[in-house]
Amino acid sequence: MKKLVLLSLIFMFLLTSGTVSADVVEFEFWHAMSGANGEILEELVEQFNEENDSIEITPIFQGHYRDLFEKLSGAAQANQLPTLTQIYPNRLTAYIMNDFVEDLTPYIFDEEIGFTTEEWEDIPEFFRNDGIWNDNHYSLPFNKGGYLMFYNKDMFEKHGLEVPGNWDELKEKAKKLTNDDIKGIAFNQSVGIDSSFWVEQAGGELIDEENDKIKFNEKEGVKAYEFLTGLINDGYAMIAEEDGYMSGPFVREEVAIGFSSTSHLPYIKEAAEEYNVNWDTAVLPKGERKAALFSGTDIAMYNTSTEEQKAAAWEFIKYWFREDVTVDWGTNSGYLPLTYSAADSPDFVEYLEDNPAKGNAMKQFPYGYQDPKVLNGYSIHSNMQQALEEIVKENRDVQEALDDARDRARQELDEAMRAFGQ
Repeated sequence: MKKLVLLSLIFMFLLTSGTVSADVVEFEFWHAMSGANGEILEELVEQFNEENDSIEITPIFQGHYRDLFEKLSGAAQANQLPTLTQIYPNRLTAYIMNDFVEDLTPYIFDEEIGFTTEEWEDIPEFFRNDGIWNDNHYSLPFNKGGYLMFYNKDMFEKHGLEVPGNWDELKEKAKKLTNDDIKGIAFNQSVGIDSSFWVEQAGGELIDEENDKIKFNEKEGVKAYEFLTGLINDGYAMIAEEDGYMSGPFVREEVAIGFSSTSHLPYIKEAAEEYNVNWDTAVLPKGERKAALFSGTDIAMYNTSTEEQKAAAWEFIKYWFREDVTVDWGTNSGYLPLTYSAADSPDFVEYLEDNPAKGNAMKQFPYGYQDPKVLNGYSIHSNMQQALEEIVKENRDVQEALDDARDRARQELDEAMRAFGQ
């Protein structure tokens, strides 16, 4: 209760203080947004600063995600963490276990400075839930993209094909679209890392976090990997090894279909215009069930900052979900707006008329999910990637490759926990 009262008092100070420099609360926000994404972030931070005379946020670009995470690790060791950062939930886990992260629960549900019930429920639940550890909220969504199917409209029309709605149709149409010069489908080089939505669509999951049981090697995961690797081994699909992403062969019209995240939309759109490709997107074809992976970072606050900095940082976090702000973010970056009301707003609806891809991504909100946030969770993905490569390149048995991947991931997860004395 004392903390809630203090937060409210500090908030009132921020609202009423003048523009004298001594009264200005300053702090840093570390991020990894570059290009158009970085430009709109800088603009939105500048707009916040202009609207709040008593707060001055300095956004600091730290390089690619890996660079950002390495610098955060070094800053934690030196006790020089920023007030705010963008970070993947599975990366944030270690900082929570080390007691570096501010619990946002008291801010979120405070009657004076928190979200109203309507505002809170306006954020998709699966976005909100990704920031929960031990029933407390430590982060909120920042930049989110969803996986989609990209397809070449001219190739589909030439063969008289409709967009596939399920796995069987996808395989059938990939076969019809494949010839000596064209593959039906292109996957990103990281298809094994991105493969969780195929496992989820088969009815499985990567890990049961509540019971700490890895499950991607169970029958549903085997079914998903047999489907994926079967498409490749049958010659109907390819992995974009040299390009890294499906966008390369897709815009060169070497493939008819690709799977990737909306975060790549700006690059695909620009390249498609250069190559004069007639393309569109669709929701992911379903397997046993519908499931759509949404990925991206959250925004988190470190508790090493002053109470004044934390109160000011909370004001920015709330600002990030304001309708006009998240609409600007959703229309000028490669990412999605973060609330239902923003998605339905006149400005965003008008934007979708010329940019329907993001609308298709948001159609998947009802069955969207995000990947596990277990400590060292990336080891799950990296070992799934290794398994897929072994199946395709070394002709390994699917079950055996996934079992070995499970064992390696289990060992790496356990080693990470032991490092924390768990």
